Amino acid sequence: WTHRAANGTDIYFVSNQKDSARTIHLSLRVSGRIPEIWNPVTAETFLAKTWQIKNGRTELPVSLDQNASLFIVLQQSTKLTASSSGKNWKEIKQLQTIDGSWKVQFNPSLGGPKEAVTFNSLTDWTQHADSAIRYYSGTAVYSKTFNYHGQKGKSVWLNIGTVNNLAQVFVNGKNCGVAWTAPYRVDISKAVKEGKNTLQIEVVNTWNNRLVGDSHLPKEKRITYTAYPFKMEDKPLLPAGLLGSVVIEVAQ
Repeated sequence: WTHRAANGTDIYFVSNQKDSARTIHLSLRVSGRIPEIWNPVTAETFLAKTWQIKNGRTELPVSLDQNASLFIVLQQSTKLTASSSGKNWKEIKQLQTIDGSWKVQFNPSLGGPKEAVTFNSLTDWTQHADSAIRYYSGTAVYSKTFNYHGQKGKSVWLNIGTVNNLAQVFVNGKNCGVAWTAPYRVDISKAVKEGKNTLQIEVVNTWNNRLVGDSHLPKEKRITYTAYPFKMEDKPLLPAGLLGSVVIEVAQ
């Protein structure tokens, strides 16, 4: 954590350094102000619902996903000494799993297959029998349709599981944002509809695997080029692609 103060505002940055979710009870050396919670990933800001001022300090519980972080901003003056109107985080409930096969289109100009490939399950590209996929680096587009019969009036999220390394999500052609850190989740509330929906997930990995693949090819057949010749022959492939499970969630 770290603390900054200026012009009547105190800002605390709190980071979960563990690979598991945690509920943390904070005690901040500030009093007389309402704590606000700012999410640096989603840009969501809201007043904390449960807190108390005790012995000149502001105390409140917060929930952090694995390796997640948030800001606590104290800038609004108050004469209250406590609030208890709910949790300081949203409860996430799994609604349905989007399973089945996916159509995956790689970029042939980057060495990928020319035609879309069917993935019966979400697996690591580096485990694929086709070397054009195993050594692929770049963007691949996952596509499928799904039926949604969920709850209305709630925030609806798409949790795409584990991603290596970035993913941009489109539901019914609407851009729902980029998932770049755990939990790999985007808000699809304004895009999803009752019944049939189309889903596209554009997944991008690093260029490590293509460099490894090119190291086994003659120079005239290599796809990548760098002025600095990396020694990649003995380097391992890095996990790549959408590894699932893909789940629709609602926030309560």
